[in-house]
Amino acid sequence: MRMGSGRQEKRGQGLTLIEVIVILAVLVILVALLVPSTVQILTGARRNVTLDEMENLKKAMIGDPDLKTSGVRSSFAYLGDMGNLPSTLDDLVTQGAQPAYAFNSSKGVGAGWRGPYITLGPGSDAASHRVDAFGNDYAYSITNFTNAQGQTVDAQVVSLGADGVAGGTGNDEDVALETLVAETTATVTGYGFDLDGNPLDGATVTMNFALSGVLTSTNFTSDSSGFYQFNNIPFGIRSVSFNPRLLYIPGSAKTGSATNNVEFRVANFSTGAITVATFVAIFTPSGGTGFLRSNILWNGTQVWTCTGGNVMGSGEPVIFNPDPIVAADANPTPPQRAAVDASNVQVPDIKILGSGTEHRIELIGFRTTDTNSCAAGTNRNMSNATFDVTVQDPSGTTVGHFTFTVQ
Repeated sequence: MRMGSGRQEKRGQGLTLIEVIVILAVLVILVALLVPSTVQILTGARRNVTLDEMENLKKAMIGDPDLKTSGVRSSFAYLGDMGNLPSTLDDLVTQGAQPAYAFNSSKGVGAGWRGPYITLGPGSDAASHRVDAFGNDYAYSITNFTNAQGQTVDAQVVSLGADGVAGGTGNDEDVALETLVAETTATVTGYGFDLDGNPLDGATVTMNFALSGVLTSTNFTSDSSGFYQFNNIPFGIRSVSFNPRLLYIPGSAKTGSATNNVEFRVANFSTGAITVATFVAIFTPSGGTGFLRSNILWNGTQVWTCTGGNVMGSGEPVIFNPDPIVAADANPTPPQRAAVDASNVQVPDIKILGSGTEHRIELIGFRTTDTNSCAAGTNRNMSNATFDVTVQDPSGTTVGHFTFTVQ
């Protein structure tokens, strides 16, 4: 009985060979079932990591539209600094021959490379930014094309999936991340106004922006409503400046030492000197017709005089001699910075606020009749007369156009 009891105790302490074989068989079956599932899970995780990496590449190229300061987008990354998309993904992490960033204080913006635009993690090698989570190189292209939705694509990053071969399904399927032209370039519009709130007609408008890492400027001539438009401006912080022609100083028009004289003031608010050669005034005296029969003084210098009965009638051009020169504004209106962050951007209205270089124009000797004598007729009272004045430079380019009523 003791021996029998001992054998039972020995059997309770271990497994039989058959039991071990059964357990091993079960384990083999379980492993066989779990391995594909585990591989599938790991492959799916790598695909998700790849998707995240591709999104980070796009943000490195064009910035994060959700990052804002005081409600204004502040993140434009490589595109904002360089004014174009990178030629290769390496341009995001290595400066190479790309121009270094420089800020232009007079234009209020800068341009150039100031990366890296991707922060590589600890232990990452120099090529990690261009390899997906499967260990395959991304395919990157900046050749424009139209996608299936009819949108113009500016750049594309493609992962060939787990198998590293074009096509496939599931985790082997290719993944493409597009950057649209609508996310990189814009049409920029706006309006400019003078001191009196009148539209700046014919002013030179300058847009300052980065292009290939270099600060670039392009010009547009504003129309009669002060409107301007620039196309294909790369997203980023840009600036717009108005370089207006001669502007009328509001409220300056009045009769001079006599009621048949008129004087008014103009100012140069531009960054360059302006030469005036031709003067045309369309005027309507409140009491009837009038003719200028004496002379014109520009800042105290006589630039035109009536000779041989050659009086100046309304709308008749006169040629100045000598040509007056109005110096540039020593403190011009600074450029207005603008966040170009959508395919269509309207810049807030720009109003000229510089100090200007002022000159006084005197029209002396308005009389009532047009005869061969500069002294014929009686004095014409020019109070409340309306004027539409155009002045041109020696090349015939209009450098000032203003209207006013004499006080």
